[in-house]
Amino acid sequence: MTVAATRLDALDRYLAPTVLVPFADDMARRLSRISMGPLLELAADTGVLTRAVASTLSAGMIIIATDPDPLMVAHASTRPGVARVTWQQADPAALPFADATFGIVACHFGVVTMPDRPGAFLETRRVMKPGARFVFSLPAHIRHNPVADCLNDAMTERFPTDPPAFLGRVLHGYADNDRVDDDLTEAGFTDAIYTSVELPFVVASARDAALGYCLATGLRGELEARGDIAAAIEFAGEAVRRRFGDGAIESTMRAHVVSAAG
Repeated sequence: MTVAATRLDALDRYLAPTVLVPFADDMARRLSRISMGPLLELAADTGVLTRAVASTLSAGMIIIATDPDPLMVAHASTRPGVARVTWQQADPAALPFADATFGIVACHFGVVTMPDRPGAFLETRRVMKPGARFVFSLPAHIRHNPVADCLNDAMTERFPTDPPAFLGRVLHGYADNDRVDDDLTEAGFTDAIYTSVELPFVVASARDAALGYCLATGLRGELEARGDIAAAIEFAGEAVRRRFGDGAIESTMRAHVVSAAG
């Protein structure tokens, strides 16, 4: 894959199968235990969780998937396995739905990049029925995600005077339960349950790991701003290879699943 490849290409080919799909499958199994619907998904992105819930939840469960980016909605809605899903553009902080509409609101890793989390949480609570659950996942601290941690260290080594911050401060930067609990409490949520989930991290090569994180996350914009993104990817891939070896990489990754009552 060239550096010119789109974020969607890199996400679908590298990041989603390695990082997103395993946690989405885990969340879909958890959501299948909740019988109250409909289900609203926030910040669905390319629809990784959407496809998982569409194949796991009962046929009678109505599923509405939203994302603030119309291009993302257009892309995700054409993927296989989402025929039963209704897609809609929607800002999580200004949802176009009536009060007390949904029995489940779900979000897979999207909360970490929301610019107004308390506002989004308040809107989420507004559209939830009495007794509904808000279930969302968050990448755990970067020290519990060895490959991401290695890449983050490589970026600091590559750019010592101005290291990219996305991996450590954004993607893995909202992993403090007390901080999450404060935002939920501000929005009126109660009875939040926090579960840590550790899963295998498996990728075909160090270069594939570097391509996924460098091209399919917010790290890409930081690297483009610093110039010569191709060289940065090669540097990152070599750092991962030195730490984890040649060929396929088998490591671990961790995330948190939060389930809150409105």
